[in-house]
Amino acid sequence: MDEFDFSTCKVKIDPIKKIKLAFLSCLYCFFIVLVSLVNRKQISVTISGTIFSPSVISGVITSISVGIGIMMTQVHWHYGGFLCYFFFSVSFLLCLISIFVSMHPESIPGIFFLFSGFLINFVLIKNLRTIATKNLIVKKASVTDSITGLLNHRGINRAINLLIAKGKPFYILFLDMDNFKSLNDTYGHSAGDFFLTCMGKRWNSIPKPEGQIARNGGDEYIIVIPADKPFDIEEYAKECVKKAAEPVELPNNKGNFKSSASVGIAKYPDNGTTIDQVMSKADSAMYESKHKGKNCYTFC
Repeated sequence: MDEFDFSTCKVKIDPIKKIKLAFLSCLYCFFIVLVSLVNRKQISVTISGTIFSPSVISGVITSISVGIGIMMTQVHWHYGGFLCYFFFSVSFLLCLISIFVSMHPESIPGIFFLFSGFLINFVLIKNLRTIATKNLIVKKASVTDSITGLLNHRGINRAINLLIAKGKPFYILFLDMDNFKSLNDTYGHSAGDFFLTCMGKRWNSIPKPEGQIARNGGDEYIIVIPADKPFDIEEYAKECVKKAAEPVELPNNKGNFKSSASVGIAKYPDNGTTIDQVMSKADSAMYESKHKGKNCYTFC
């Protein structure tokens, strides 16, 4: 789930946004050259008998440039915002050079426009970043189990579909905890939730090259492991069964609860070419483990 980057909240930029940012960057550069030309040549424009001085023309062009910079930030808050700050800084520097080196006070209005642009861009980036963060939180919550913090059914399906789309072979382990209902009935759902969380941590503690672990609902777990590299899946299944059989110390002095796991194993594409087919085979293998007496694993 590496697309959930909460440290920076950056997201990938699509090609269309790249084109938009490139176009706006070129347009901004054009206006930078234009305003420099107006100030250097002291160009004035007469419209309907009204003379517009170089300072007015320079201010109008700079205000348009500020608008273009803000549009960059709206296209993409991170990359566009960076470009906006960069171009504003270049324009600000050119204005200072024009005022103090070339002695053209016509650039003074541009200083104020650019300063306003800096403030607007700062507020815009802050708001867009907040929105991006909230969207990522909602997106992550939609594929995460609220009790264990693992992937949920939707999340693991998404991970499996990505592997299928890439044409990567993988194993699916379908795990069902035995006698879990008695824990809820005896100690309540809070103890059951604690137990489920402990099981999730145990699955994560077992060494594996890669893979995803999910709580499929109830007391069921799904583990997906890519099979494109050598890996002893049978040894891994044995370790899963062993970890499940270890007692869990319940909170609030409720004692220990001992369970076990029935595990079914299927492989893509050997046991199916779609997610439903492979899931069904793994589920059937898990029920075969239960028929064998539980606390074991079965290959499809």
